[in-house]
Amino acid sequence: MTRCLWITRQEPRAANAGDIIYSLGLLRALAATGRVELTVLTHRDRVEVSEIEYIDFELPCFMPPKSASCMISPLPADAHRMGNPEMRRRLRELIAAKNFQRVVIDQAACSWALDLIPGEIPVLYIAHNHETALRAEIAAGGRGPTAPLYRYDAWKYGRMETKLCRRAKWISAITPRDEAAFRQKFPGKDYLQLTPGFEGPVPEGDAAEITAETPRKVVLGGTFEWLAKRRNLEAFLGDAARHFPAAGIDFQIVGKADPDHFAELAKRYPWAKFDANVPSMDPYLRGARIGLIPEALGGGFKLKALDYIFRGLPLASIESALSGLPVSAGDGAIAAHTTAGLAEKVAAVIDDLDQLNRHARVALDRCRGAFHWSDRGDALADCLCPA
Repeated sequence: MTRCLWITRQEPRAANAGDIIYSLGLLRALAATGRVELTVLTHRDRVEVSEIEYIDFELPCFMPPKSASCMISPLPADAHRMGNPEMRRRLRELIAAKNFQRVVIDQAACSWALDLIPGEIPVLYIAHNHETALRAEIAAGGRGPTAPLYRYDAWKYGRMETKLCRRAKWISAITPRDEAAFRQKFPGKDYLQLTPGFEGPVPEGDAAEITAETPRKVVLGGTFEWLAKRRNLEAFLGDAARHFPAAGIDFQIVGKADPDHFAELAKRYPWAKFDANVPSMDPYLRGARIGLIPEALGGGFKLKALDYIFRGLPLASIESALSGLPVSAGDGAIAAHTTAGLAEKVAAVIDDLDQLNRHARVALDRCRGAFHWSDRGDALADCLCPA
């Protein structure tokens, strides 16, 4: 078995955010191949977790909060926090004690570890986004006194990711769009494209038909803690305010969020419903007509798209967010280039039952066999295990 060190930002078994769910899926799938002996170095979480066969978890400490030292660090704030003294100490010990044959850097922010990894060990970069472009995009939209800080942090992110890509033997991208961006700047690398798998139930036949009795409800689920996610949500709410109330649409926003932020939004947009930190999305997805992805800002694969599709919901999305899915605008999805266009389209099709059911059927048929975690595990093992 190949001895592999996998460095990631947070205890993946917590599975409480999209990026962590993705990391956990890859780790489980890779371990299940039986071809790799995995050591995972990451931060603790305050949740109860179960062991995973063939994976040894090293959890030296909790992730420290942001501090003023982040500003003077050559690393972005996230990477500076993750590369705290306890994590660095434990990484040095592991490198000295174990003869690792491969190292995986899971997310660019874990590049804090790069200088401690011996140069002869091949490195795989698991990219969740094209961070250089994403961070610059977020910073460009900043306003007020904190805007220069975001621009400086974005510059540091770009420099850090460039260093990681130059060092990496392999780069794994989560969408075709991100892979193309990496290939343009780093053409000499070996690439894998690893969209997420899906662990929930997949209908064998057609999903339940949307009828006139189905509530005229649109659902937006997800995690709304990161700045980019909050900006996306607020931008769409501003655009939807011109269409949804007049169309009598029941708009439900649900997911991981700061309750105070949701309460403030509920005051500004009383025609929408907000539910933070619910135990399950299932009750909210049942009986809806459309599942929404309005994320114009930010890259990566949208895990909630699979939740919608495999529950028989038609998908309404910003076109760029469809990257990695076997659907396109008008062919398995309702899509628009902008949040304003998307809000207008959703209001226009909410009662077009034929169109809604057609998109739901096409997406389900195309996705049914395309998102198995085991395929991702085999691809990773083929990459990491010497022939």
